[in-house]
Amino acid sequence: MKRMYRGLRPVLLCTGLLLAAGAAVAQHAFRAKEAQAYNVLRAATPFEDNNGALPPSGQYSGPLFKLNHAWPMRPIINPAQQPWQKAINNGRITPQNAGAYAAALKAAVADNARQLIMHYDSWDAAKAGWYNEPWLGSLRESIHGTYEAGSFGPAIFPGTGLRATFNTHVLTYYDATAAYALYKFWGNTAMKPDLQTSAAQFPEGSIVVKAAVFASQDPSKPQGWWDAMNGAQVWPLYVSVGSSSAPQVWQGYVAQFDIIVKDSQSSPKTGWVFMTLVYDNRVRGDAWDQMVPLGVQWGNDPQATRDGMPLQENWNNPAAPLYSTQTLGWGGRLSGPNDGARNDIAVNGKIMKNAPDSGCMSCHSTAQWNVKEHKMDSFLLPSIATATGFMMCGADGKPNPKGDYICSPEPGSNLWMKWFQDRLGTQPMDDGSIATDFDEVFSFKSLKLWWLAVGPANQPMPQLLRAPGNPARFNQYTGAPLHPSQP
Repeated sequence: MKRMYRGLRPVLLCTGLLLAAGAAVAQHAFRAKEAQAYNVLRAATPFEDNNGALPPSGQYSGPLFKLNHAWPMRPIINPAQQPWQKAINNGRITPQNAGAYAAALKAAVADNARQLIMHYDSWDAAKAGWYNEPWLGSLRESIHGTYEAGSFGPAIFPGTGLRATFNTHVLTYYDATAAYALYKFWGNTAMKPDLQTSAAQFPEGSIVVKAAVFASQDPSKPQGWWDAMNGAQVWPLYVSVGSSSAPQVWQGYVAQFDIIVKDSQSSPKTGWVFMTLVYDNRVRGDAWDQMVPLGVQWGNDPQATRDGMPLQENWNNPAAPLYSTQTLGWGGRLSGPNDGARNDIAVNGKIMKNAPDSGCMSCHSTAQWNVKEHKMDSFLLPSIATATGFMMCGADGKPNPKGDYICSPEPGSNLWMKWFQDRLGTQPMDDGSIATDFDEVFSFKSLKLWWLAVGPANQPMPQLLRAPGNPARFNQYTGAPLHPSQP
């Protein structure tokens, strides 16, 4: 039986009102005018709860997302030994002990995660001690505070009973230890960030979590569109569906839950351990029990330069559900169904569809910010940099700024391997940038939106940023191009 949210009203398809009377109580929403993409982003302020579109009370009567930006102003004192470290006898994490590490890390966030996922009507982020990044209000839907991520179709998940193209929507929280880094970097107002590598570093023991919700883009299939999601926790979202630009209350499945922890003791080469949980309806228990490890990653395995070479800094769960294994990254590196580590690319003039070209830590190792140029110098995925972003290729495999494919270096080449090195979070990928300690929300989202709001007028829109009121050209999570041929 599917788990339903009690605040969801049975009328789902009525979409007219954006601001319902009484719905905005205790909400600080983004209120720029519609159809003015640039002006919308210029009008943003850092602590908005949502994009300004609120569900009519006839469709939804439950709680709305409230940004928690009361970040700790002093560092949090943590135990000398954390449970996940004890689980591997305070040694280094390895493919042999990573399963025990994963179980302990999942248990450490279980109380808050279970409350967030299953009991949103009584969820209180401030009481839980979980916090959010600033500047994302213009992107957030109003019920859960998620923002749009990727888009995937049946061809990506063969044999799993997927019968619709779906979008993914994500929500990130920082625990109190991690949130102190938000305070160090953004201060009280988030208007004048401290743009130094030292300010962007997370304390040891920091935990960051991200929930990913999968929602059908077929208006005729609100539920029951994927056998792999049968019985999953349902979240209502206030989002557009299909070709409609008007939002509506629409149901999505909580399908993935990522947990990353700053743990230099266990992972001295990068300082971080990444874990992805995925929904598995074969497991008994509640919605949290059914979130099982897909895998754990603590480095980029720079020695593994071609497919089939063994990974030393990665463990994939052999019992993970089939659908979750179909999106593993290059050489089997960890990447969940939400994460977009397989893309359509052009290599030496040849089109390669659904090619594995990334992994969790590969993508996050690009977290940096060029303070002088106000941008990321390298894209999240292996690519060829340009003045405005990265080079695009057409269907003929040749460079074309209007193309639909990433012009990619050859897998395993020196340029490709730039994305698969073990670096500490204090080391930027490119000279001239500050490092933001594996946090892509800093570099890929918040800083871009901050600069659009406070920087010079009439600056060009970032290549990857979706303009409000316009269709997405790029995956809003990884930045990879979307195109008509995508399944």
